[in-house]
Amino acid sequence: MRFLVTRPQPDCKRTADKLRAAGHLADEAPLLRFRADPPGSFDLSGVKALAVTSRRAVTVLSEHAQMPDLKALPVFAVGESTAEACRRAGFESVTAADGDVASLASCLLDHRGVLAGSAVLYPAAEERAGDLEGLLDEGGMTCRLQVVYRMEAVDELPEAVVDALISSAYDGVLVYSKRTAEALLDLLTASGLNPVFSGLRVFAISQQAAGPLSGHMKVHVAGAPNETALLKLALTEC
Repeated sequence: MRFLVTRPQPDCKRTADKLRAAGHLADEAPLLRFRADPPGSFDLSGVKALAVTSRRAVTVLSEHAQMPDLKALPVFAVGESTAEACRRAGFESVTAADGDVASLASCLLDHRGVLAGSAVLYPAAEERAGDLEGLLDEGGMTCRLQVVYRMEAVDELPEAVVDALISSAYDGVLVYSKRTAEALLDLLTASGLNPVFSGLRVFAISQQAAGPLSGHMKVHVAGAPNETALLKLALTEC
């Protein structure tokens, strides 16, 4: 089978290599580019914990001048993959939630006794999935959001990918975020590929990621918001 992987690098290659190792073809077309944009310094006054929802945020933190102070704080990560990235970066106390923002908020609120009267620093992307700040606020916990990176859409699809789409060469397109889905829809439309919509099979990691494409093409949603569930779905359905 042949798949199109649309997530940003280096994750795009990592996923494509998993598919290749399983005997499939995988084309890489990252639709978003990472751009670090951290503040010169973080306001850590009153902060007793970090909330992390992506490995890219971990990358930015690990290269920051305040990393010695940051890594001493307990970290609450959105899922095990992000938690492992935190551990590799040198964070000393890491707790993993179940893979989405709602479970991360619940995990933090379960620790409100320890964190009472303090703030949670949330280094994140400019555009985010879910509303961690709102969920924590509802639970009486202060969340201090700090944008540390941006994901910028690419200008066009690779020519080889356009040719493959026109010839219906892909068994599935893997989509990992709402932003990626929006970028894919915009790029397909800009390339005049609306006629391929009806025959395109998309596998999305979550309902939120599926949203922009639903109604335009066939979208299948993973049973859990993680790559294991997404790849299992794609390989089963195809």
